[in-house]
Amino acid sequence: MICIGVVIHGPVVIDSGRAVKLLSLLSGIGRVEAVLAGTMGRAAVIDASLEDVIDISSNHKPSESIREISSSCDMVLLVNEGKSIDSGVTFGRMVYSKLGDIHVPLFQIEYGDTGTVGKPQCTIIPWTLAHHPLLDQLRDLLQATIMHPQPDNGHFSVNGDIIRRRVADVRPGEYVTVNGIVIGKALSVDIEIVSEAGRIIELKGGELKTHGVEKFETVDLISAIIRSGSIRPGTYLPRVLEHSSTGRAVIINHCAEDTFEIAGNADLAVVIGDDTTAIAGDLLSRLGIPIIGIIDGDRDGLVDHTQVPCGSVIIRVSAGNDDVVGLGVWDTVFHGKGWKEISGTGFEGILSEVMELVGDLVEEVVEY
Repeated sequence: MICIGVVIHGPVVIDSGRAVKLLSLLSGIGRVEAVLAGTMGRAAVIDASLEDVIDISSNHKPSESIREISSSCDMVLLVNEGKSIDSGVTFGRMVYSKLGDIHVPLFQIEYGDTGTVGKPQCTIIPWTLAHHPLLDQLRDLLQATIMHPQPDNGHFSVNGDIIRRRVADVRPGEYVTVNGIVIGKALSVDIEIVSEAGRIIELKGGELKTHGVEKFETVDLISAIIRSGSIRPGTYLPRVLEHSSTGRAVIINHCAEDTFEIAGNADLAVVIGDDTTAIAGDLLSRLGIPIIGIIDGDRDGLVDHTQVPCGSVIIRVSAGNDDVVGLGVWDTVFHGKGWKEISGTGFEGILSEVMELVGDLVEEVVEY
């Protein structure tokens, strides 16, 4: 029996129900191994009670997941639901460009095209072995169209140490992120990120957020993960899993996409930054792990209608000081280690240490 490896990217195709329907159809033609690529998709998998169907045990990039699963499967399907077919193809091309040699058929199943009737259509994009017999079988099974990818038409431009990268299918008002960090807001549909010597210097067609850009030492625009808009559109009721106590507290400082890896085995997370607090809190609400969030009120809104774990405390400090406080918490409370054992004083003890460090910078404290 053929083994089909399925790499599911992001939460949208899970929330829409199309991922689980696809897996059901595929099970009729072979053995299916499904893994998730992307952080917010984990929350979607948990909410849909699919963690026994879709493996969420690791946090790999799509290209890494494809390489790993291709060693044990006869073919690999990359499943995505982008904002449009253009953004879907751009995503697939980026993933494929990072793979190197792959010796099994790799087809992208893309639901990002609404078609002429306003309903999502299924498009199959063959990145390898474009004339494989399985391609026609999948087309008939999924009632899909086949789109053979065309050469890249200027997605990148390199001139010396200046790199320009176009952002596909961005809409005015959406925030643009590079490796999970907001670097600005789109003011038009034609957006281009420009870097010089590894530093982002311009968001052409948009408004550059200097505070976000400053978080990078350097960045490679060619390999960077670039997104626009909400990470997980819509409102979803979190499903809370059982959590075993470990007696450990951790700190999450502007790296929300690593939340499960950093805090999955903790009893408490101290989280720095507005969007990081929103995203990490939403993810940890699925694990029942409370947070102490330190914000300054400059949230960009990368996710809609986020949840806050029960028992959490959010501390708002004066504008521009969440990063300063975060460094102090890292050094003073966590002694530069990123984690610490919770003493007999528990959550209140850690909160007391953080509040003492915040001092006169505090403007509001909200308990959940």
